[in-house]
Amino acid sequence: MSTGRSDVTFTNSYGQKIYVAYMRRDFNCQSECGDIWDVLGWINLEPGETQTRANPTNNRWYYYYAESGDGAVWAGPYPAEVTQSRFEKCTCLGVIQQNGSATNPYHTVGFRELDSQTYSGVNFVP
Repeated sequence: MSTGRSDVTFTNSYGQKIYVAYMRRDFNCQSECGDIWDVLGWINLEPGETQTRANPTNNRWYYYYAESGDGAVWAGPYPAEVTQSRFEKCTCLGVIQQNGSATNPYHTVGFRELDSQTYSGVNFVP
């Protein structure tokens, strides 16, 4: 099995603030619920800013979804749930309802795939 980088960078060359969610392999999720993917959000990227996130398993495949305040979206065909506030969620875990609330704060978006063996990160451009 080929391996990827230990870190992935996200660079905002778009000119507007961008919010990024990412999905990476995490064996803790596998032991919790049987799937290996952990979804995290949000990275807040100001124009010109770069931030780095760990790829702790050095997995070749890393996934991302982004949106900007002006409505631009960077999406793809790999579905996962996100919420508007900061979050971390194994893809296989459902939402725990508390106090009888039936409101699910998550919604599904499509993530893009990044080959971290070939590319060190993502540069968001207009």
